[in-house]
Amino acid sequence: MSVKEKEETKAKIIAAAKEEFATYGFEKSSLRRISLKAGCTTGAIYFFFKDKDDLFCTIANQILKPIQLAIHEHIANDKKNISFEPEFDEEIELADKLVDILYSHYDESLILLSKAAGSSLENISDLIVDELEQEYGKLAHLYAKQEGKEVDEYMVHWLSHLYVEAYIHLVTNETDPKEAKKRTRKIMIFLVKGWLDCVLM
Repeated sequence: MSVKEKEETKAKIIAAAKEEFATYGFEKSSLRRISLKAGCTTGAIYFFFKDKDDLFCTIANQILKPIQLAIHEHIANDKKNISFEPEFDEEIELADKLVDILYSHYDESLILLSKAAGSSLENISDLIVDELEQEYGKLAHLYAKQEGKEVDEYMVHWLSHLYVEAYIHLVTNETDPKEAKKRTRKIMIFLVKGWLDCVLM
């Protein structure tokens, strides 16, 4: 099999897997059905992917990795420029970037957020909340030191959770990216105000 043929076969497997996962979810999906749809053998799937979970993660990571990178870069920038003042423009810029990522791979977003039960990514929302809570917690302590205040750890957790749930609800209920951007801009303003008013005490 030539390099081109390998690339084409892998692309067909991924396309068939997306359809399968979207229809049946991870747990009830079948590698046999995926191979039939892709026009290859199950052995060909195992040539490219370790197992069904690896195939699922390959699809999900098309959005997951860029989202994590965008959030980490945003938080890193906040840590470099500590100011306990509303930065709505920067938050709206992040919101727009996240919507662009989620809606440029909309099918993958839905698969990750609503079809992952049974996969290694089934608790991905909790994992992202934990990451946000850890990073925003560090940022909150930097703000607190600057302001001579203490951090309300519960509110850091709650706002991190709300942040993630807002995007999950958005993607699973709004199909139009333009409308999604309008909504996320308002959501981000709400979250920034919540951060400013409730995290430090």
